[in-house]
Amino acid sequence: MEDVITEAAGPSRFLEEDLNIFTTPSPPLPLPFLIFPYTQQPQPLKPSLLIVALSPSSVALFHRLRTVSPAASLLLPELSLSLPDHAAQILPLSPSALLAAIPFPVPASRAYAVAKALLDGRIRPDSVLILDSLESRNFRGKLSSDEAVAFKLDTAAERKRSGGEKLLPDLEYYPSGSVVDGLGAAILARCQVTNVRASLCVSWPQFDASVVSLIKGLLQRRVLQGFDFDLSDEDVFKFGFLGATRLHASDPPLTLDYYASTCPTVFDIVRKEMECAVLSDPRNAAKIVRLHFHDCFVQVSHIFLSLSHICTSLTLKGEKKAANNINSLKGSAIVDRIKNMVESECPGVVSCADILTIAARDAVILVGGPYWDVPVGRKDSVTANFDLANTNLPTPEETLLSIIAKFLYQGLSVTDMVALAGAHTIGMAQCKNFRSRIYGGFDTTPLKNPISESHLSNLRSVCPAVGGGDNNITAMDYLTPNLFDNSFYQLLLNGEGVLNSDQEMYSSLFGIETRELVKKYAADPLAFFQQFSESMVKMGNITNSESFITGEVRKNCRFVNT
Repeated sequence: MEDVITEAAGPSRFLEEDLNIFTTPSPPLPLPFLIFPYTQQPQPLKPSLLIVALSPSSVALFHRLRTVSPAASLLLPELSLSLPDHAAQILPLSPSALLAAIPFPVPASRAYAVAKALLDGRIRPDSVLILDSLESRNFRGKLSSDEAVAFKLDTAAERKRSGGEKLLPDLEYYPSGSVVDGLGAAILARCQVTNVRASLCVSWPQFDASVVSLIKGLLQRRVLQGFDFDLSDEDVFKFGFLGATRLHASDPPLTLDYYASTCPTVFDIVRKEMECAVLSDPRNAAKIVRLHFHDCFVQVSHIFLSLSHICTSLTLKGEKKAANNINSLKGSAIVDRIKNMVESECPGVVSCADILTIAARDAVILVGGPYWDVPVGRKDSVTANFDLANTNLPTPEETLLSIIAKFLYQGLSVTDMVALAGAHTIGMAQCKNFRSRIYGGFDTTPLKNPISESHLSNLRSVCPAVGGGDNNITAMDYLTPNLFDNSFYQLLLNGEGVLNSDQEMYSSLFGIETRELVKKYAADPLAFFQQFSESMVKMGNITNSESFITGEVRKNCRFVNT
């Protein structure tokens, strides 16, 4: 029987979707490429270890190494050269180790091309360590509870490694049924194809701090030996969400090792309790940071003088009764819980002031923010000051110049003020604190776009003009309310700051310096992390020698010792 091929009749009319068939496809993007600081083709770089930093924490970890001359740079042609981070620098950590810090997001469609460019034969590492974090753009699947902190994926060459040192010897979690996409997986696949030992270390952003000790040990063993980079002070190079932050404590009683012999486990106790608190409710992180800020600003230079009384249920006329402090006390129960745990381990040794200061640092880390060293040795006050709590604390309706004056009075600069305001990225605001803005000057600051109009409509739905709702709350950063990042400043650029005092930093006629800082932090999250860390240390070190004479170590943060 003869086959008969019939031609299908064409459509009687063209529909819009039919026309799409004939649309000329977009030309492919140019390939990513490496450039070297040489006039001639160099010999291949053959490090024993190549570290690829992809997660925000690991990129920030090595941010200060930009003073090192790069061995090469990786460029994506589609990225504008005007961007501050338009190229990934390949930096030498030692004669035998390289770092590739990728500061820009790489779309999944470009991931393998970037991986191939990075390992194109001109960089030939013996082993590769990839530091990545789980995000919606690069993860699909499910994780069990024991995989929630971190897991790793290895190439066949790494799995077969029987003798010698494993890339991640202390991390043996493998995902049960999860799939990781994106650049990290693409680099691992490239290493698999080229038979290179490689491990991909993956963690949730809020748990990156728990992976830091693994990385720190690896780097100290394999990289930092012989690494000539300002390591004169043993504690200068600390690994965490921001890597290294120098200690700026100007008051001799505060030191990093104050509890080294009397309560060496205090930092571990605080960290574990904060992990539980933030896991149960991410908003607890903001509560602790806010409590720490208000504590530092009350009684001028007496750290933690306020918490002694803002946490009390007694009818003392102290800071708890102050109008500016009433809404800042919701983290006190967490401090009480931590204090009880510390007292059971080291009775009568660690002050409530130090506990709060350490907890604030850990709170920031647990929601994706930077690490910094916390100097300790504070004392708790024996008094409370109602007037100072009312006058020293900035209010949501204050003008920019008034708030600057309050920061300068505390010994903090304008730069400190703008950086510390970035903590509002995880904060919530009550309706009574932004009602006058959304029914007054909000329309004059946002860009005229549907997003701003929708945002204003949402704020007004939360906060009615009349009829109550004073305690209704909304996120000050509606983009990433539970993640410590720089999107707060990006909202200010769009005129979408919830609090008038925040928006003034960008929109005020007097904000010449603050406006430039807002732009800087909106464009460069690493610069924000660096300055925030330094400003938190500076704020935490607002001390007065009198507090070390008249102060005490509270047994219970709610009561003066008797």
